[in-house]
Amino acid sequence: MLYRHIRVVCRVIPHSGAQYRGKHGEFFRGVRLCPDTVHHRPELKNTMQFDDILKEVGEFGPYQKSIYFLLCLPALFLAAIDVLNAYLMYSPAHFCATEGSSGQLKGQPANLSSDYNSSYSYKYEQCRVTALSNSTNITSYSCSSWTYDETVFSSTFVSELNLVCDSALTSAYMQVIIHSGVLTGSVLQGFVSDRFGRKLVLCGSSAIAMVTGISSVFFTNIYIFTALRHIQSLCASSLYSTIFVLGVEFVGPSKRLFAGVIINFVYSTGLILLAGVAYGARDWKVIQIACSAPFLLFSLYWWIVPESPRWLISQCRYKEAKEIIHKIAKWNNREDNFSPEQLTSRREEHAPEKLHFCNLFSSWSIFIRCVIICVNWLAVIMAYFGFSLNAANLSGDFYLNHLIAGLVEFPANAVAIFLLDRIGRKRLFMLAMTLGGVCLLISGAVELLWPIDVLSVSFGMLGKFGLTISYAVVYVWSSELFPTGLRSTGLGLAIFVGGTGYMIAPYIIQLALRVPGFGRALPLFLFAGLSLVASFLTFLLPETTKEYLPETLQINIKRKEVVDEINQSKKSDIQSVNELNVYM
Repeated sequence: MLYRHIRVVCRVIPHSGAQYRGKHGEFFRGVRLCPDTVHHRPELKNTMQFDDILKEVGEFGPYQKSIYFLLCLPALFLAAIDVLNAYLMYSPAHFCATEGSSGQLKGQPANLSSDYNSSYSYKYEQCRVTALSNSTNITSYSCSSWTYDETVFSSTFVSELNLVCDSALTSAYMQVIIHSGVLTGSVLQGFVSDRFGRKLVLCGSSAIAMVTGISSVFFTNIYIFTALRHIQSLCASSLYSTIFVLGVEFVGPSKRLFAGVIINFVYSTGLILLAGVAYGARDWKVIQIACSAPFLLFSLYWWIVPESPRWLISQCRYKEAKEIIHKIAKWNNREDNFSPEQLTSRREEHAPEKLHFCNLFSSWSIFIRCVIICVNWLAVIMAYFGFSLNAANLSGDFYLNHLIAGLVEFPANAVAIFLLDRIGRKRLFMLAMTLGGVCLLISGAVELLWPIDVLSVSFGMLGKFGLTISYAVVYVWSSELFPTGLRSTGLGLAIFVGGTGYMIAPYIIQLALRVPGFGRALPLFLFAGLSLVASFLTFLLPETTKEYLPETLQINIKRKEVVDEINQSKKSDIQSVNELNVYM
């Protein structure tokens, strides 16, 4: 009878797994466990998550730092591509051209100008010329040519093709089509990156962005130029998402903060660099070439930057992942103490899931999470880029306004780095969006009730400060909420929805010119309201600070099953030991 109950204990052990023996060993003091059953589950003992492997070979060692540095470099020029339309499509001050005009608006008479060959006097306006005779006869006609102010730019695409007056809406339509590349790119990037790898998107997007960007300079046809810039915007959106995801997937849980936020400093530096390049060039063609040519270097990353080992594991390509992990360990001076079997020795039901776009809507909880993330992206991008594109309408120098808008992002990103791991992604995002929304609301109220430029601009910049923090957090947080097989797809969908905000923002800014009375404050009120709504919805999302990146959609369910298995094992172990004590 005693022997039978000892065998009961031996049969119970496999159900809890060898990994729980140390935790529950107190139940078996004085009992010799059966060695043939304790190690009967090698698939539970030997398998490791990729985050566990990174802790062994280095979470952010010299190898990851060098790769991350290379991945950050494209962000310098991707920032320029994002706001390039504010420079290329800048509409300078203009007036109807006069015979012998010097081409400078500055110093020209603003009222009547005498015609040398008649008794008429002429009033030259932006879009029309009015002829006045001594007999009070008035004749008005549209301009056929214009003289442009060259104080800010010597040449822009708008001034070169005369996209002003009756053709002014053409410029707006072009920008919508160009910005829609962000939407197209976010969808294609997610699909291609999750199916064929991050590396293909990284190098392919860089090469195409370089070719289309430089080619657009040589085509002044509106349709060809718009198509080429649309493709470049598409590639820029795909490239930024890819370098961000690739950077995050190469580092461990405790270092994802740096991988997710430091790239924003590089992005902000790109905005400042663009202001400097544009200030020196003053010509739209030179600016476009300067922002597009460097992508040739990034297309060479195919022979430098490795594929994401996390993605390779999700695709069951364990041998290639093992080679990259071995290289990481070697560069980081760490021991490579695991075998490929620890990646592959899994039961069939624990194999990496093959996830598709429709899996984002596979359950109600996943669907709600996806919707809230998309709303957050819509609010952040619409308010962030809307304010950035509106910087040209602020009082003061054009280049100085863009410089300040870029500089304010540095302290915002520093705050994001300092607080992300201390108070968590969720709380920081909510506080930052609330700060941005409230400050933009105050800025609009000041603009409407007390039109003091300094006060309104100060609160506006403080709102940009909060929005920049939110923009830094939302990239990190969103990538941590999706499993590996859907990380690029989910992030791409969120950026797609956010891209609609990028397209709508210029039209919201136009309300300042078309709505009488409170029109100047209306865009700020809309940006503020959307920011506050996104902040409140964030209550429903989980915290991810220092958590493992999810590998499957069922990770929470599997954790619950493991806990239930442990609890059930405890009960069985206690019951068996109690029976054993009775017989002993």
